[in-house]
Amino acid sequence: MRFLRTVAVGAGVVGAAAGLGILGSGAASAVAVAPIPGGVQVELNHADTVWADQANIGATIASMPNVAAQSFGAGFDAATEIAAQLPQGRVGFTVVGPLSSPGGIIVILAE
Repeated sequence: MRFLRTVAVGAGVVGAAAGLGILGSGAASAVAVAPIPGGVQVELNHADTVWADQANIGATIASMPNVAAQSFGAGFDAATEIAAQLPQGRVGFTVVGPLSSPGGIIVILAE
């Protein structure tokens, strides 16, 4: 993914993604946000993955006026939709690089 516009858009994507647990499940959230060299790793539990799917969080991220945000949001929506249908399915993603031009991956995990 490449952010072609502002650091603020990049910060919005990472901030929205990291804030999923706070908004989704409150104090019971099991969202793990861990700094890694050059980025951040986020793992949602099943309940938060289902909530993110039902709340269309990916569509919210995709509505940002940025090609990379649109791509990330669409990918995130697809991943949460699939994972939410799996027993204990969950989504994790890693964002690396500067906020002005991050790269990363989204994975679906099933137990």
